[in-house]
Amino acid sequence: MKKLITSRKGEGYIDVAIGLVALMMVLVVTLNIYSFLTLKQDMDEISGQLIETAAFTGSFGDEFEERCEELKDTFFDFDVTTSATEYYNETYQRVQLGDTMTLTISVHTYVQGVGAFKIPITVQSTRSGISEKYWK
Repeated sequence: MKKLITSRKGEGYIDVAIGLVALMMVLVVTLNIYSFLTLKQDMDEISGQLIETAAFTGSFGDEFEERCEELKDTFFDFDVTTSATEYYNETYQRVQLGDTMTLTISVHTYVQGVGAFKIPITVQSTRSGISEKYWK
């Protein structure tokens, strides 16, 4: 390596410059992968807390919405999609005891550090739970 740098030929300088550019590109890709992994881990934590709240209350109602807003204030803004195998009451989104509830949160972000290009990425986390409340 020392011979390449101290060489009077231009080839050594070009090789070192290309090597540094390649190293920086690998570093950017590594940092992007790390940021997506930490984002996914945070999203798994959020979805776990939200489905626990929904399953305990047996609905995607007011308590669920309050918890969702608390987590948005604590972490970051995300989109929430909810569903159930069967609703006891569609208006209040109540789910009967023992029925499955599903929650999907998603975040729209971009790959960072690729210059003028914006590459959109959507990261999702899906959790399911069973309603713990009996509706009369």
